[in-house]
Amino acid sequence: MAGLMRRVLPLSLQFAKGVFVKRTPRLHPSAALGCRAYASAWTTAQCDDPSRAKELNRQARVDLAAVYRILDDLQFGEGVCNHITLMAPAQSGHGNVMLLIPYGLHWSEVTASSLVGLDDKLQVVEGDGMAETTAACIHTELHRARPDASCVLHVHPPYSTAIGLLKDCGLLMVHQNSARFFKNVAYDRSYSGLADVSEEGRRLGEVIGDKEILVMCNHGVVAAMPNTAQAFDHVYYFERASMFQVLAMSCNSELDLIPKPILELTWNQSRKNLDFFAKCHFDAMKRALLRRCPDFAD
Repeated sequence: MAGLMRRVLPLSLQFAKGVFVKRTPRLHPSAALGCRAYASAWTTAQCDDPSRAKELNRQARVDLAAVYRILDDLQFGEGVCNHITLMAPAQSGHGNVMLLIPYGLHWSEVTASSLVGLDDKLQVVEGDGMAETTAACIHTELHRARPDASCVLHVHPPYSTAIGLLKDCGLLMVHQNSARFFKNVAYDRSYSGLADVSEEGRRLGEVIGDKEILVMCNHGVVAAMPNTAQAFDHVYYFERASMFQVLAMSCNSELDLIPKPILELTWNQSRKNLDFFAKCHFDAMKRALLRRCPDFAD
C-alpha cells in the first residue's frame, strides 16, 4: 500500500528520492543526445539544429505511442504499471530526454503528445504528469548500463512471463523462434518485491549485461534494443517462442530440442538484416494501428 500511495501523491510534492517532481521545464546541463534519433548516452551536448531536434523528438513520440497501443492490443501490459521508455532529443534542442507514459494513463489512451520526458536527474521536463517510481528508477539505470539500447521495454506477456515462473525457468531451444534468442537471453532469479529504487535498476543492468532480453523470473520480461522497431519485434517473437514452448509442454511429452549446429546456423541467419525486418514488421503494425485509431499520433 505504501508503494501505491507514493505513486498517487499530488504533483506538487517532491519525494525523498526526487523521482516525482513536476517543475517549470528546465534541463540539466549533463543531459544530452545531440541530433541522433536513437542513441541513449546522457553526455553533454547540444543539437546544432533545434528544428531537427523537435522533428526527431516528434518522431520518437509517435513511435513510442504506437508501441504502447500495439502492445495493449496484444495484451502484453499489466494494468497501468508496465512501461516502455525511449531516448530522444529534447524538444528544446539541449540534450535528450527519456520518454515514457505518465503514471495513471492506460496504454490504450497513449498519444504522442501525452508522453512525458525525464532528464538524467529524473525531473519531468517535457509534458504533464508524473513518472511512476519503478519506471523512473529502473529504466534510467538500464539506459545508463546499456547506452546502445535507446528503447527499454518492460512487459508481462502471458507466455513469456509463464516460463519465468517455473522453478527451472528458461526458454528452451525447441522452435525456430526460440533459435532467434539462442545467445541473447539473460535471467534474473533474484525477485525481491517491487523495484522502486535506483540500486535495483543498476543491479538489473548488471544482470542483463550485453543481452537483449531479460527474463525477470517471478515477474516479467525486459527488452533492451537500439530502437522501438527492434524492441517491439523482439518482444513479439520472444512471446511467440514462449507460447509454442508452453503449448508443447502441456502435451506432457518430451520436447524435441534443436541440435546446436542448427541453432548456430539459425541464430546467424536471424541476425542478418534484423533491423530491416523489424522495421518492416513495426511499420506494418503502425499502418494497421493508424486505420483503427489514428489518434495515437496526436
